Amino acid sequence: MVKKIFVLSSLILLAVPAMAAHITTRVDRDPVGLDESFKIIFEADKSLSASPDFSPLKKDFDILSRSRSSSMRIINGNMSQQTQWNLSVMAKHSGRLTIPSIDIDGVRSPQISVTVKKAGATGGSSPVTGNGDMFLEVQAQPTHAYVQSQILYTIRFYRAVNINGASMSEPSFSGGEVLKQKLGDDSSYETRRNGRRYEIIERRYALFPQQSGTLTINPLSLDAQVLTASPGIFDPFGQNTTTRRLKSKSIQLDVKPIPAAMANKPWLPARDLQLTEHWAQQPPRFVVGEPVTRTLTLKAEGLTGAQLPSLKMQQGDGFKLYPDQPRLNDKRSSRGISGTRQEKIAIIPTRSGSVTLPAIEIPWWNTDTQRMEVAKLPARTIQVQPAVNSSPAAAQPAAPQQPQVPAESIQAETPPAAPEAKTTTLEKQTSGFYGWLSLALGLGWLGTAVAWFSNSRRQRTVGGNPEATQSVAPRTSLNSVKQACLGNDAPQCKSALLQWANAHWPDNPPASLGEIGRRMQGETQQEIEKLSRVLYAENSTAWQGEALWQALKKESNGNSKQGNNKKGRPLRPLYP
Repeated sequence: MVKKIFVLSSLILLAVPAMAAHITTRVDRDPVGLDESFKIIFEADKSLSASPDFSPLKKDFDILSRSRSSSMRIINGNMSQQTQWNLSVMAKHSGRLTIPSIDIDGVRSPQISVTVKKAGATGGSSPVTGNGDMFLEVQAQPTHAYVQSQILYTIRFYRAVNINGASMSEPSFSGGEVLKQKLGDDSSYETRRNGRRYEIIERRYALFPQQSGTLTINPLSLDAQVLTASPGIFDPFGQNTTTRRLKSKSIQLDVKPIPAAMANKPWLPARDLQLTEHWAQQPPRFVVGEPVTRTLTLKAEGLTGAQLPSLKMQQGDGFKLYPDQPRLNDKRSSRGISGTRQEKIAIIPTRSGSVTLPAIEIPWWNTDTQRMEVAKLPARTIQVQPAVNSSPAAAQPAAPQQPQVPAESIQAETPPAAPEAKTTTLEKQTSGFYGWLSLALGLGWLGTAVAWFSNSRRQRTVGGNPEATQSVAPRTSLNSVKQACLGNDAPQCKSALLQWANAHWPDNPPASLGEIGRRMQGETQQEIEKLSRVLYAENSTAWQGEALWQALKKESNGNSKQGNNKKGRPLRPLYP
């Protein structure tokens, strides 16, 4: 048996393939200059020990060095692993070069491209200060921008000498307020200019001007401790340094106001903006009174998450909306900031049939094309199914003599007394075909059954029924149901019914009003369905709870009397 289980488990494991790793590819900056080194990073979301073949890169790049690293993080009990391959490369020629797809442990990395400019062509505004062995270069793109749009400010420190350290001032501005955010850690690489090798330290900022007009990025200052001589024979650990100060030149920016086309509209200047949706169920299924979660995501290139507007759905006929708190996220890269706003909205249909969810439109300004665009989710017509309304007789046609347990009984069901059931069965058997044989073979356990029956009756007589100790919680919660019904408080009645149901059916508690209703009968079931509809209707104050409470009492008393006249399981009344 153990061998069979082992073989079956092995077959199941073989039948379910391991999830393949997800590979991403990126560069540490774009564009880059010819004769400048830069990094290509291949990253997997799993721990891999593969040694990929990077030879396809050699067509357009010289591979200067490579390294591999692995990491593991545990956040809120969730473990994630990563593997990175970092390659330092230098382009062989200028242009828009393609970084080809690489096979990594059977998975192909995505193909990306990078722009390589000719030597000395940095583009944009790039004043350079300093002498031949050490200088600063600053650049702003674009220099003509809209208010609150993103401007990338790049600082490069070139050096061809050894230094013992350096410190640089933060960017400052004249002519208006500017919000700035540093884009990740400083990057370092090598380049050649006029046949001389330089080491470069690069730092980037995202700038967001807050008012239109002429804006000046003030000069930066950098102090570097340059090594001037080797340690002396009498001071082998000493180092002779001299401090040199570099200053960058200022950059003028022309900040344009909000275009007239965007008057009275949200002002969202971005390179790209996408609005997407996701449903908790695929495809979503809509039923009256049951919530369905819709997740809306707005992602913008060149804006922070805090700049993105609320994703409001308009209330409409046939549904109610319950939005959750939004989640904001910013992703920083060499291309700037990508902001994301995500909102989850619970949609609860209030009627069956065709219901239309209105369209969602977000106007925004494309800073590349200089025109207004609209991110849109079109209107969606959904089909809402009515709430489940099946009677016990229809659900169990083969056993009509076994009614479902009504939700109004104040105590748990009384199980059938085992000795009585056995005695009745023996009497039927002795009167039939197996009577004499059963009488001969059953004398032994007959005495045991009689003793069990006597003990059971004695326990009931003296109050020893263990169910009596379980009646307190249902009784208390049912009193809450009564108060809520007579007070016409629909939300409180729902809460009290769920509390009572958890106490009455501890082994299989219902999770909703609909499930409680399906365990009920006749008028009680109908009244619970009315309560459910009222809770999700436009006006939840029109509910009258007297009918529900009277139905609970009526059904309990009827089932109790019916149970006492049958050999089935009797139900206790509301007031025993």
